Amino acid sequence: MTDTTDLRERRRLATRTEIEAAALDLFARHGSERTTVDEIAATAGVSPRTFFRYFPTKEDAALDTNRTFDEAIAARVRGADGTVTLPIVVDAVAATLAEFDGAPIDRLLRARCLVTHDDNLRRAATRMEAEQCRVIRGDLRARVMNETVNVAMRAALDEWATRREAGQDADLVDLFREACDIQRHMFAGFPDRAGRG
Repeated sequence: MTDTTDLRERRRLATRTEIEAAALDLFARHGSERTTVDEIAATAGVSPRTFFRYFPTKEDAALDTNRTFDEAIAARVRGADGTVTLPIVVDAVAATLAEFDGAPIDRLLRARCLVTHDDNLRRAATRMEAEQCRVIRGDLRARVMNETVNVAMRAALDEWATRREAGQDADLVDLFREACDIQRHMFAGFPDRAGRG
């Protein structure tokens, strides 16, 4: 990669981040339904045309860190040797959460807080999750693993956002692992198809 390409990529990422931050700020103040793409673009210092080069919808702009997070997890899972198991997926999510630090984790928190209060944004987040499930082609086992981890992740994010809004200290990785442990205990006595525990 040349210095020029590297500079272009940094500018592209900076513009993307500025648009996302503007969307989060405006959605927090006015709600996603009452905020326009034009307002987001103006706040980010870009044209609406530039906005649409980066994001198909205003909701996607606010949820971009979620998509980046999902892509990072998928890359870790693809890099695992052998058959993908639930512990591999859980470890990939926990490692990605631990790696997301500073501004990205703050944007993830802000987006999650908005999702809990903004019906329009919640619908967009649900659509993104459904899209992710469609991308995971394969057997039923892979899809069930993905959904299982998504449930634990949503619960951990919501708990984390709630605690942080209340001014409490909370570690997202610990909350995610706790949610996974709760799932594991819930299903420990669940009989398999043959009727065994």
